[in-house]
Amino acid sequence: MSNQQNPAAPFGIGDEISYAFGSGMAYGEVVRLLEGGNAVEIQFEDGRREIKRSKDRSLRLLRRASGRSEIEEKHSDRTRSRDREIDEVRRSDVKRR
Repeated sequence: MSNQQNPAAPFGIGDEISYAFGSGMAYGEVVRLLEGGNAVEIQFEDGRREIKRSKDRSLRLLRRASGRSEIEEKHSDRTRSRDREIDEVRRSDVKRR
């Protein structure tokens, strides 16, 4: 079962993450889901692996394996707003050419 289909799992295999340590930030990738997505195994850039709880506030999603960022996912239900006046000016400019 893919973790992307499980709404309870905030992370999926292949997601790029950051983890805030007291000494700085570490970046890595989720390589395994544990406890139904409540914990994740992370392989950091330096090669070490650690298991962290998914709800750990130091753990942050950078980019999904699909390529979408956390911000893009939060705003996926929004439509792009358009200004009608800007559209009218564009159309008139195109007609002049």
